[in-house]
Amino acid sequence: MAIRRGPFVYIDCENSNASVIKCGYSSLDYPKLYSWLKTKRTARRIYVYAGYSDESEKKEFETMKKLGYTLRLKKVMQYPGRKSKHKLKCPHCGRTTAHKIKVVGRRKANCDSELTLDVINDGVRKKYSEIIVFSGDGDFSEMYEYIAKIIKKPVTVYAPMGEKAGKRTSTRVKNLHSQGIIKLNALEALLPYYANK
Repeated sequence: MAIRRGPFVYIDCENSNASVIKCGYSSLDYPKLYSWLKTKRTARRIYVYAGYSDESEKKEFETMKKLGYTLRLKKVMQYPGRKSKHKLKCPHCGRTTAHKIKVVGRRKANCDSELTLDVINDGVRKKYSEIIVFSGDGDFSEMYEYIAKIIKKPVTVYAPMGEKAGKRTSTRVKNLHSQGIIKLNALEALLPYYANK
């Protein structure tokens, strides 16, 4: 099967949105981003991986489908807050005291496995000439190496590189760039054109 020209794009919505906010913007402008990826980067398919907490939030994502994005949505798991008790013994006097620690509840919709499966499956089936990923998550570093070294396709990653927001981009991803395995582009360069203030 011959590979048609043009990259496939994989957007880790949770990671990208958090990075955009850290860079001082409110959100990505997904209609503008889609247009840029199609015209300037000649993307053939653009996936978005995101979590939703209710049907109204799911419907908001569904509007992205009308733009042309391929959606991979997952229901958000809500973990309630809790209190835990811990007993600590003083090493000097031997006295034991009890402490209560409040653990704040959190939302979790991890789509990393879905993104990884799509990248590997599309690569093994020779669907793309290269990949573009929007995420600074170090969990994808082995996947990047696999695509670059085994499937032998170029990997471009868009993630924050600036002083403040750059901490959101894993050192493992930065190391792959410095070794010439992947190309790492600063997300900040896109934001003045494709993000909302």
